[in-house]
Amino acid sequence: MEQEWQLVSRRQRRGKARNGPSHPRSAPSKARKPYSNVGEEVVEPVPEVSSEKQAQIIQRVRAIADVLRDSLLLKDALRVVVEHFQLKSQDADAPVLVGYGLGSFCASSNAVHQLGFLVALKEALDAGETTATTSADRIQHRAEIFDPAMNKSDAAIAASLDVSVIEDNEHGRRRVARNTVFFMPHCGKTLYENVLACNWGPSMAKLVIIGNSFSAYGDRVLAAQERQELLLVRVLPYLEEVPLSCGVTKAHADFARYEAAFNDLSAHRFPSSSLACALDDSNLSERMAAVATTTDQSDDSK
Repeated sequence: MEQEWQLVSRRQRRGKARNGPSHPRSAPSKARKPYSNVGEEVVEPVPEVSSEKQAQIIQRVRAIADVLRDSLLLKDALRVVVEHFQLKSQDADAPVLVGYGLGSFCASSNAVHQLGFLVALKEALDAGETTATTSADRIQHRAEIFDPAMNKSDAAIAASLDVSVIEDNEHGRRRVARNTVFFMPHCGKTLYENVLACNWGPSMAKLVIIGNSFSAYGDRVLAAQERQELLLVRVLPYLEEVPLSCGVTKAHADFARYEAAFNDLSAHRFPSSSLACALDDSNLSERMAAVATTTDQSDDSK
């Protein structure tokens, strides 16, 4: 079944917009693709697949989750989540897991691997081994995902893995009321900016974002003025970023697929000690407020 999906390498991904480029581009592509009025590429759902094919995909997702269960990728991400939300305390609020931009499991190897990670993360939290809960009061953590390319087959696959599909496109503008882990592998910067801007304030303490390395945006954008205009760069002094591995060693038979799905990912959080300083940055707060109230963003350079 693996051969039926297209393998997107690091080099190839620079030209991909769906579950695509993890690297920010310093100049726009000559061949421009249609974008919605919120800066996202217009994507049509992919064709559905048979129930037999769905079963194969589910089996593959479970196998990937098993591989990742003892990986540094999961352990490092889990450590950030547990520490930030203080899950070892008795009154800890169990986080919700929200996945944006994974793609269709019916057509993308990256999407299947990334769903495997989300399932592994959910199961690790459900097990309660990293929290103060006992076996009698373990919590089943809610996991939700959305991608415009998803179809009914994708929803059925997700449901079988105890993951629900968000009905409406939130465009990253979810205002959190409780602890939330956003899993946003290789999404465009507009989605990240929307998540930050719509929660700018005390709610930022309730966020962990697992996605493109924010620091990489500053490293790869050459013009100093352009770097300073990027909100993902402006927040760097105030956040803690933990780089994540791709989950397997180079000796693994499927290393290329794991590397394609998980390269350049980091876990980001705003420690309480620096969040207050971030919110006191009036210029940054004004920029965030502008993004939070803007609905017409015509481009999304990733």
